[in-house]
Amino acid sequence: MENPFLVNAEKLLSWLDGYIKTSKFKDKKNISIFSVLLIIFLYFYFVSPPNNFPAKSIINIEEGSGLYVLSIKLEQGGIIRSAISFRSLAILLGGEKDMKAGDYYLSTPESSLSLAWRILNGVRDIERVKITIPEGFTKQDISELFTNKFSKFDHNLFLSTARNGYLFPDTYFIEISATASTTIDLLEKNFNKKVAPLLVDVSKSKHSLNEVLIMASLLEAEAKTPEEMSMASGILWKRINIGMALQVDSLMSTYKEVGLPREPINNPGLNAIRAALYPTSSPYLYFLTDKSGVMHYAKTFDEHKTNKAKYLK
Repeated sequence: MENPFLVNAEKLLSWLDGYIKTSKFKDKKNISIFSVLLIIFLYFYFVSPPNNFPAKSIINIEEGSGLYVLSIKLEQGGIIRSAISFRSLAILLGGEKDMKAGDYYLSTPESSLSLAWRILNGVRDIERVKITIPEGFTKQDISELFTNKFSKFDHNLFLSTARNGYLFPDTYFIEISATASTTIDLLEKNFNKKVAPLLVDVSKSKHSLNEVLIMASLLEAEAKTPEEMSMASGILWKRINIGMALQVDSLMSTYKEVGLPREPINNPGLNAIRAALYPTSSPYLYFLTDKSGVMHYAKTFDEHKTNKAKYLK
């Protein structure tokens, strides 16, 4: 099968050779004008964006995608005029090995040369959205937050894949092309980074990281300040040690079952995680939070009942 690019190039060169031999081209001025027109023609035919260029769209360059396959995909998508010219430009600019995978935002029509340069340099121009995930948000809360802002985000996939406790609450700047998988990966990587300095102490404690996170999630739901979290942590670990039910209002099953829940009930922040890992020892066995958010402690159940009558009226 003949290569259409080479066929057209040969025709063009043949025509150019014949034209130069004519008397019209004995004048250098005519040659200069012709050269300019030829450059314009070549740019329009091989480099300029097609008329049907899909502006305001996103293209994905897959990891390991070959230059040949990519150029065909771009040509079929109406993004470039010629797959061959795109490959030639990419090779001239740096070569196939330097291509950067990822999503690229095409805000306006652009030439093959510009697009090849962007892909080789990883200039993706993807719009980012600022998202703040509050401490104590569940994966359901996070999923609803993302579903309302990102068109590619799969709510059901996120809920079935994400793990409470490991989605670090923080402020993120996230690409508009975010999916459930990329979001989980981003939040878990941030979690690993934030928790890394504590892992040595976790290994020295009597608890696994998951147990620490479960406790931290309860503290996040029950207490407000780092001091109160640490006090409540000491009380709850003490209840576990003596075989007493945790009895926390954030999870009613803890009034019937002894020990920690099976998994974190939300995604705690660092204050809660540190409190779970470094509990404050005290003589108290009970606590409650009044209507203004202040925590009160008691050594006995009778004292606890008195606090309930006094502060929860």
